[in-house]
Amino acid sequence: MNKLTRKIEKIIIYSLIIMMVGILLLATVELGYYLIRTIIGSDYLLIDLNDLMDLFGVFMLVLIGIELLDTIKVYLHSNIVHVEVVVLVAIIALARKVIALKAENMSGDKIIGIGVLIVALGITYYLIKRAGLMACKMDDDKDDPREALGKGDEEEI
Repeated sequence: MNKLTRKIEKIIIYSLIIMMVGILLLATVELGYYLIRTIIGSDYLLIDLNDLMDLFGVFMLVLIGIELLDTIKVYLHSNIVHVEVVVLVAIIALARKVIALKAENMSGDKIIGIGVLIVALGITYYLIKRAGLMACKMDDDKDDPREALGKGDEEEI
């Protein structure tokens, strides 16, 4: 039963990868089309600020898709969801929202909330990276597992 479940899971993951690649290809073509259409319709190759913000929004959407695809691929190979990648996707999604945001149409509460989310995700990403670096340093510096745990030779594990 476990083997069947794993096969079904792999089929679903491969299906998600294929669909995500298709979506990313379509989004990239759409971005290119929108960029060319915007440049052709502009005066002297100068893009209107609103059109530029829309272009940045679509660009960030493609980056979010690439990060999601990476998350799916990592899960396929190791059956582990890497928190760092998920937090990075959240940061990119929030950055996309901020770029496409028209702050003059928003209330102060929403702007403060977005600011708090940005700070929280930044701190989360920093802590995840720092914990990863500390784990790598512990592994590199200490050959003896007792030393990695901060114990000397006098105590058995």
